[in-house]
Amino acid sequence: MTKARIILLAGLIVLVGLSGLAGCRSAHTTSAILYIDEQNYDKAVAVIQEGFEYRDDEPDAYYYLGEAYSHLAEEAVENDQYVEAFNNYELAYHSYMKADSLDAEAFSEKVEKSLIYNYNNRVRQAKLDWDEDYFEQAEGHMRLAFAALPDSMAPIKNIARMKMQMSQTEEYADQKVVLLNEALVLLDQVLAKNPEAYELQLNKANVLAALGRNEEAKVIFDTLLAEHGDDTGLLIDIANLAIDDGDYSRAGDFYVMVVDLNEAGTDATNDADNKAMLVAAGTWYSSKNVGRYEDAIVVLDRAADLETIPTDNTMLMRLRTYYQYGKDTKRLAADETDPVKKAELSDKSTALLGRAVEIGVAMTNNFPATADGFFYLSMAQFEMGDYAAAEANNKTFEELQGAP
Repeated sequence: MTKARIILLAGLIVLVGLSGLAGCRSAHTTSAILYIDEQNYDKAVAVIQEGFEYRDDEPDAYYYLGEAYSHLAEEAVENDQYVEAFNNYELAYHSYMKADSLDAEAFSEKVEKSLIYNYNNRVRQAKLDWDEDYFEQAEGHMRLAFAALPDSMAPIKNIARMKMQMSQTEEYADQKVVLLNEALVLLDQVLAKNPEAYELQLNKANVLAALGRNEEAKVIFDTLLAEHGDDTGLLIDIANLAIDDGDYSRAGDFYVMVVDLNEAGTDATNDADNKAMLVAAGTWYSSKNVGRYEDAIVVLDRAADLETIPTDNTMLMRLRTYYQYGKDTKRLAADETDPVKKAELSDKSTALLGRAVEIGVAMTNNFPATADGFFYLSMAQFEMGDYAAAEANNKTFEELQGAP
């Protein structure tokens, strides 16, 4: 026997031995494993593909083909070859899934670990880039994560949210509409698989609102409201949409609903903005084009009760509201022909204006440099017929207005 034949025979014996240790593993797959160990991933792919000419139902072959493609994808990432990385991650995924389909008992756990490993590598890098505002790189890694594990829509969802974030920055102001439309397409892609996903529907509604498509946004918000009426984040988003629409009365209602839920809950950290929301709601309610003075007084008095130390803004809004309500009621009394109703309106007007004077005096004592406090106090005193006090406080107002 020649030396060459002896060497060949020895090689065959080794391969047969390896095959026996692996169960039904072919010589091609065994060779591929060795090539992978040597980091010769292209050769590993080639030898496994060659083996498929003889047998195409070996789960080991597909698993290690997935391993080879995964390594090739990593190499492509390191070399900034995005398209090649994307294609290799896709090929790795399909190879792994083929192995799982051929022998789930032996390969399901191994396949899952390999898929998660590829996915987490790209997600981890995407997060690092996103945190550093390297948005383009972050999007690339998230898309690679999706190629590595297309069963998860999280990368697409996160790209959409990243584009939403970018659209709110000054740096991307000129690309805002483009970014929002891109986010909308991505959200629809995810929602096609998860049509009931609440947070995604909420994201979509907010994107539509940001694009000025308020009617479409309102339809989604109203649907979500019926199912998630206790979600304060949703209520605030609806309030913001109402503000965009100029519907301040509706915005105020949702702010008050948020405060009610916050105060009913046990998480005290949710209460930080309660006073500000109540003041905002009261300010909107008391505006002339809304004229919901009763509601304004209720929420503004609630805001005052939340203060351990009075603030000029809350006191001013209360003073202005009581004054405006009292003045309007006085006008209604003057126009009323029914004596009983006229008397009721007059008494109500006197009480409201009197309360305005009380708040005005307290405010000017606490905040003597706030000009508007003296202004509304003087106006309330004028309506009450106290002309001397009104004139004195109006003079102080004018002096403060003229102060540098």
